[in-house]
Amino acid sequence: MVSGGRAVTTEALREFAKHLDRLEESLQKSADMVGSCVADPGLFGIFGGQAYGAGASMHCGKARDQLNKYAENMQKFSDKMHEAAKLYESNEQDSEKLITAAGDGIEEVKVK
Repeated sequence: MVSGGRAVTTEALREFAKHLDRLEESLQKSADMVGSCVADPGLFGIFGGQAYGAGASMHCGKARDQLNKYAENMQKFSDKMHEAAKLYESNEQDSEKLITAAGDGIEEVKVK
């Protein structure tokens, strides 16, 4: 199929969508890992460690939320790529049927 003057294959769209699925899964795993990080409060003493631990936990939570949002956006993009592949395939099949049907009923012309 040609789109905007560029050849696009349904298989290429599907492969890219699968790549996005894998990327989304990796982002989710990273978010889970970052979100589970815990700072050792004993590292800087009781008082300093408490402040450090609270700050580190807060920043890990923010990073987790950002990674989850990025993964969510990646999933939306992946879903749209899967849908685009389906539409391209459907359009290719419809075009093929129309081209084939265009010749129906036309008699063969024989040159004498």
